[in-house]
Amino acid sequence: MFLSSPEITRNMIVACLAFFTLNSMAISQHISVENSADTNIEAPLSENELRVKRTTRWAACVPGSGQMINKKYWKAPIVWGALAASVIFISDNTHVMNDFKQGWHYETDDNPETSSDLMDSNGNLYSVADLKSGTYLFRRYRDLSYLSFVGIYLLQIVDANVDAHMRFFDSSEDLSFHVIPPRSKSEPWLLGLNITLGNKHK
Repeated sequence: MFLSSPEITRNMIVACLAFFTLNSMAISQHISVENSADTNIEAPLSENELRVKRTTRWAACVPGSGQMINKKYWKAPIVWGALAASVIFISDNTHVMNDFKQGWHYETDDNPETSSDLMDSNGNLYSVADLKSGTYLFRRYRDLSYLSFVGIYLLQIVDANVDAHMRFFDSSEDLSFHVIPPRSKSEPWLLGLNITLGNKHK
């Protein structure tokens, strides 16, 4: 009996990656369209929109580059480290899964000359049930590692896109706080906080 890697999980990961990649490309290629009374006139992209588009495209092609373009340099090593950790987990879990799977195959085939030599931490040989459960366990770990890699990749694209937008949005430092006393004994005290927000274009 030999366990084959499930195609369903692999196809799900590929479909998820393809969907979000196409979605990010669609966002980066968005063009503002101004509707007129007679015809639809395509408005040219502003400098800010072009920069957001370029940053998102770079982030999709080279993970971490979007954070560098946005001058959030401290984020780039985090992105690279997280992706590298996911790759290491994928490799390790795949290796262990293959060992368990091969041992399971040796113990369940019709060849008496093949047997598993995998042992636990106490030096005891794994049983057929242990080899089977270990194969499924590390296959699940491997699939989760793939999903984490895809998730980190997509998250850094979204982060670069949002940071690129926020670079052109400025919250003013003009914050004020005031207390309005009551005009009569029946009216309560009132507290007010004014926040002024504005757009900043570079």
